[in-house]
Amino acid sequence: MPSTEPASLGQRLGPLLEGGFFRPLSRPTAAVYVDCAERLIAAADEGGQVAHDEARLLIREVLVLHPETRLEADEGGELRDPNQRAGQFFNKLLEARWIEERRASLDEHHVLISPPLRRLMRLLRELAEDRPAELKDFAATLRSLYRDLLREGALDPEQLGPEEMRQTVKELLDRAGRAEDQMHAVESLILRHETAQRGSQSPQETLQRFLVEFHAGEHMVCYEALQEADLLPRLSQARSVLQEALYNPYVKQRLSEGLARHLDLDETTAYTEAEQWLIRLERHLAAIPVKQRLIDGRMADFSRLSAARYRYQTEMRGKRPEQVKAYMDTAAATHAGSSFAALAREEGMPLLAPAVEVFFGGDSLSRPRRQRPPVDLSLEIASLEGGSEAATEEIRRRNLNLLTPQRAARFVETRLAGKGDRVSTEELDLLNEDDLLDLLAVLSFDHGANAGSGRPVRWRVHATRADFGTEPERIPRDLKAGRLLERFTLERTA
Repeated sequence: MPSTEPASLGQRLGPLLEGGFFRPLSRPTAAVYVDCAERLIAAADEGGQVAHDEARLLIREVLVLHPETRLEADEGGELRDPNQRAGQFFNKLLEARWIEERRASLDEHHVLISPPLRRLMRLLRELAEDRPAELKDFAATLRSLYRDLLREGALDPEQLGPEEMRQTVKELLDRAGRAEDQMHAVESLILRHETAQRGSQSPQETLQRFLVEFHAGEHMVCYEALQEADLLPRLSQARSVLQEALYNPYVKQRLSEGLARHLDLDETTAYTEAEQWLIRLERHLAAIPVKQRLIDGRMADFSRLSAARYRYQTEMRGKRPEQVKAYMDTAAATHAGSSFAALAREEGMPLLAPAVEVFFGGDSLSRPRRQRPPVDLSLEIASLEGGSEAATEEIRRRNLNLLTPQRAARFVETRLAGKGDRVSTEELDLLNEDDLLDLLAVLSFDHGANAGSGRPVRWRVHATRADFGTEPERIPRDLKAGRLLERFTLERTA
């Protein structure tokens, strides 16, 4: 019989302890880690993410504020360059899973604040709770938020005393912060499913993750709760009530009185703290709809990824090579050391080939490579009618078909006037075969010399195929000089 005793605090913290989550707090540089986490959380947007370059800059600023702290070797203590030390410290935060990298595209590189880090910065005991168990209470948390804020006299300074006002706002802050953390946890779980889907090995595994595992995951609890009728509109109404309280000086005055008595603060500090409490509460409520739209996008991205991967595995790659490879690997392991003659006598292994030929001796060796005879590049002037004039015409005719860097540079200079100019094959006018050969020369090289000044001319080709690699039928094509070309963009870089 399984034990009915509740799991201890150490058991519930087991997954975090095994991943080294608390290891930074046991190092001599624990204060630096905590300050880095605080700065990153403060700089995060409503989606809980920070630009990659900004995160490294914030870590560098924190390291500058701790000149007396000696970093260990794996933290960049032996590096003199502040940027390198910040990069090494950034890697330690990734290793401890305090932050997670998220690359939306080649130009968008962000850092996602992990949900456990947010809970760690508030209370260690909240970290002991299991994330899936928290997600099951998500709908109840949201309902309690809007019910308490929409009830009559929720934040009325005439009905609530100073201490009662402080307790009410504090409870709302705790619940709103927990709901926001749960939203961040949902996005992290979806990203984990996306990473696992990218590594699927077969169409069956892809469908299993998409149709079964993903839709049965813990993140669907929060997602379905957000889709319930009137949930988001009611949260919007609750936010309006909170905004009215934020601009009501009597509400802030009553809350500041409660904070002054409870925290032993002076009147000015207590009023500022009360305003910060209300601002944080309003931000928590504002982040829920924003995060909901981001999660909708994550769900759509996962569906598109699953469809594209399944199509690649079935239509473009197919399962036949996998079946043949699995069959050959099994046969090789089962009949290791056997000959074809022995296999013919094995039960269940009839050879379908009428004959098996084995090369041995000299026939089994690699054949010598045949060398091409030297080509005579000299021009027999005497054999041409017309003498030197015919020879000159022959040389000119041959040069017309040569693909050279000078020819490509001349084409780029004609079509693109300066650095940064771009032109697509859709806009190019190629009238004859010579124009097409000029374009082929551009595709063959990436730089050439100006015919007049000798200055280098450089360019870059951006292929549309890179955007539709898994769907070649969607690649746009342009008809130029009687040829059908895949569309690309030519950019002059120098």
